[in-house]
Amino acid sequence: MVNEFVDYIARDDLEAAARWSSELISKTDILQNNPRLGRGVTEFSEESFRELLVGNYRIAYRLIEETIYIEAVWHTSQIPPHNDK
Repeated sequence: MVNEFVDYIARDDLEAAARWSSELISKTDILQNNPRLGRGVTEFSEESFRELLVGNYRIAYRLIEETIYIEAVWHTSQIPPHNDK
């Protein structure tokens, strides 16, 4: 899923794709020490869902005990994926 976004961005600007993927990795790495950093995801029914913004992309993750699961990544102009968890 993330690779598709990188490929899409790279079609127009290879450097922008590299910057975006680096920012995504940096932001998600921060979650290791700050798992509650993101805000709640209003479209998802479970309170365990949180999200980070990276540019125009939303990264939804769940925090279960001390483990972080990246559940979805989508562009802000898209309809969020269905939460069937």
